[in-house]
Amino acid sequence: MHKMEIFKKASIYLVTSTELSAVPTLELIEIFLKSGGRLFQLREKTFSKEQLIEIGLRAKELADTYDAVFIVNDHVDVALAVGADGVHLGQEDMSVHEARQLLGPNRIIGVSTHNVEEAVLAQEQGVDYINIGPIFPTQTKEHLLALGTTGVENILSSVKIPFTFMGGIKEDNIKSLLRYKPAALAMVTEITKAVDIEAKVQRLLLNFKTC
Repeated sequence: MHKMEIFKKASIYLVTSTELSAVPTLELIEIFLKSGGRLFQLREKTFSKEQLIEIGLRAKELADTYDAVFIVNDHVDVALAVGADGVHLGQEDMSVHEARQLLGPNRIIGVSTHNVEEAVLAQEQGVDYINIGPIFPTQTKEHLLALGTTGVENILSSVKIPFTFMGGIKEDNIKSLLRYKPAALAMVTEITKAVDIEAKVQRLLLNFKTC
């Protein structure tokens, strides 16, 4: 699976959020890809389905241009409509079984997990990757307690599939997470609110290359 191989080597996972971004979503995605990023998720909680599809179609063109992996948050129907490479599901979203039936065997399915039980269940259901978080306190998941080192290690000792981390990840704490060998570190505001997004992405990617 070509796109899953790119996913596993992506290093940085951009997650969009218009209300937390200094630039419009499509501009953000294009800057990210031009700067060397290869994995992004369209996560826009305030957009209508029509808006998601409109932006998603253009995001797909960018993903194809840069040979990047394009994931849609929550909406399997949107992922299908725009030809995305996969979907990321929360604990309250469509079941993995239903998503797989709709998406087929070759699209990527990821699931957000916050504890050992959720991670093990996701693995048993056949997801391609799990996102583990929040690692540190974060404004995008204020209702969840940060897992910290112990929580992360408990989850990782229980699963054997690719994983990403998310939640409060910043340039200055990346290196503390790389020893766990995540496929990528997912970030919102560290990228979306950067004064110079291109320079920020390049520095974030460099952290992986130097470890």
